[in-house]
Amino acid sequence: MSRHDHFYRMAERYYANGQVDDAIGMLLQSLGEDPDQSDAHAFLSLCLIKRNRLHAAELEAGRALELEPESPFAHLAAAIAAIARRNLKQAQAHLDSARELQPDSAAIADAYARLYLAWGRDAQALEEARHACELDPDDPDYPALLASLELRRGDRARAEALARDVLRGHPEHVEALCVLGHCELAAGRTDSARDHAAWALQIDPMDGEALPLMAAVKARRSWALGLWWRFQSFISAGSRTRAVVLLIGMFLIYRIALIALPQNGLPQWTGPLSYAWLLFCAYTWIAPSLFWRSVKKELEQVKLRPGF
Repeated sequence: MSRHDHFYRMAERYYANGQVDDAIGMLLQSLGEDPDQSDAHAFLSLCLIKRNRLHAAELEAGRALELEPESPFAHLAAAIAAIARRNLKQAQAHLDSARELQPDSAAIADAYARLYLAWGRDAQALEEARHACELDPDDPDYPALLASLELRRGDRARAEALARDVLRGHPEHVEALCVLGHCELAAGRTDSARDHAAWALQIDPMDGEALPLMAAVKARRSWALGLWWRFQSFISAGSRTRAVVLLIGMFLIYRIALIALPQNGLPQWTGPLSYAWLLFCAYTWIAPSLFWRSVKKELEQVKLRPGF
């Protein structure tokens, strides 16, 4: 086995264990030995996405395609990078190319599911996730995504069963831990949900699902701060345009109420309404810093694994 192959295999091992930074280090050493490895560039792109280095990930995926334009793995990496950057039409084009080259790939079906999820097409996402599980029933990533989608559509029992099944064979699977944590939180078992969030953060402190789970636990435990978390979750759900429209709509309703109250013989309510609006604005300005300070204190209690 050549040195660059050895480094690549080590990167695969690190990545499978959630040690993304170590995987990046191995891939850089592999590319140092042979910079023209398309698969290594594509794999490095996936690792960089995990670390939210999206521009660098896109460049690595592009380099992989330059080296091997007919590589399904390179198209897959480019698609996942495009999904992360919300370039969904570009992602679909890469996935269509990848599926033409490798029609029975579970990884490509999984990526389609994540694309449709980003697009808000939950039914299509669920169909592709189930297809990925059929193509490769032994890979824990696919049933974990399916569990997340089942939870999203409201079938908590099915989501919990899938997540527990994944964790029986892979107790450190972060996505399954987060799904189970959300199931526990929905059932009112806050302490158990917190344990799952802490466990997931111990495995990968930068995971994009574990941090929101911990925040949701804090929101459930604190009524005052939790009110802000639920408000911002409602506002931010969906597109940026939707969020802007909702906020502008709230302000317009407030202004219309100020005009309408005196005209309807209720001038005494304009003062309390103005004070209530000012309190609401102050709350939405102060609450985020208090909320995340509380989450930070919670995270300080999480003991990370060696290697992070």
